[in-house]
Amino acid sequence: MSEKPPTYVDFLGYRVDPAWRRLDSSARTEGARRFLAALDFPDVEVRPYLTAGLRADCDFVFWTISKDLAKLQDFACGLIRTELGRNLTLAHSWVAMTKPTPYSKAHQQHFEIAPQTARWLFIYPFTKTHEWYQLPIERRREMMEQHNEVGHRFPGVLINTCYSFGLGDDDFMLAFEADDPKEFSDLVQQLRESKARPYTRNDAPLMPCRRVTAEELIGMLAL
Repeated sequence: MSEKPPTYVDFLGYRVDPAWRRLDSSARTEGARRFLAALDFPDVEVRPYLTAGLRADCDFVFWTISKDLAKLQDFACGLIRTELGRNLTLAHSWVAMTKPTPYSKAHQQHFEIAPQTARWLFIYPFTKTHEWYQLPIERRREMMEQHNEVGHRFPGVLINTCYSFGLGDDDFMLAFEADDPKEFSDLVQQLRESKARPYTRNDAPLMPCRRVTAEELIGMLAL
């Protein structure tokens, strides 16, 4: 049985140039209108999130999803061509793709099987140590079973695991969806005690993102 085609994701974190807010309100209104129109891009799903006040390096995030990696790049370029887009700095870009996991064949990515409903998204780039990949698969699977058991204690936290090997600096791009930030924090705290933890090389920056509509994003950031 052949492997199904991957889905690609790109998490784009933008910072707004304060000079934009000092422009005439009519110019900003028209700029925001054109920016919103650019979000309606063929074959790309765009999920907006607010990070202002929770991160110093970016104001908002677009989680973009497509079956075609080039479409995600075309979308990002389309934003740059808008007047508001030219007043944004791309602070983060995490590219990844879906793949079958060697640890749990039944696992499916939540974003592929259900609509966006959770109030919060927690972006979590993740890289294992070189020593991890030298361990026998049976040993890695054993530790991941314990890891997954901890995750099941927090049913309100939905995990999306995508792979960044060869596409970026990290191994994995994790995206946790949850309604309760405390539940996610408790999950992360317990995972620190798992047997697989010493094999973590990097899991930062961790970015909390609040789900909003594109129109709410424009209003809340005074764009």
